[in-house]
Amino acid sequence: MNQPLIVTQPFSHVQNAAYEELKKTIHFHKFEKINLTDPPHYIDPMGWYIPLASDRCTFNLSSDTLDEYYRKGFITTYDDLVLERNYIQYKINQSLDDNAKEQFELLADKLNDVNHLIDSFTESKNPIAF
Repeated sequence: MNQPLIVTQPFSHVQNAAYEELKKTIHFHKFEKINLTDPPHYIDPMGWYIPLASDRCTFNLSSDTLDEYYRKGFITTYDDLVLERNYIQYKINQSLDDNAKEQFELLADKLNDVNHLIDSFTESKNPIAF
């Protein structure tokens, strides 16, 4: 994974710990980038964990949790955003051909949001926390 993950909608992740006092919640904001910092490592009874860093903190996330956040649409990649933009543009053209005003308006809003995510990714030059 060479490219960072992009947060597409706000969500929170609870970082579990053996002691209740060490448990912490990490809040992610829309447009935030999450970068891979080191190779994944395996913890015997628990599975694969991936060391990650956002603009504000570093943390480890299980591969299952990362997959879940990706499936739910909380995070995505730049390439996925570009593919989504192409598909939405195709659907917009189709709605124009069909004179479907409501569908056009919904798709135009969605395209605007995807373009904003892509623009925020390409313009962002913030270093990641280590």
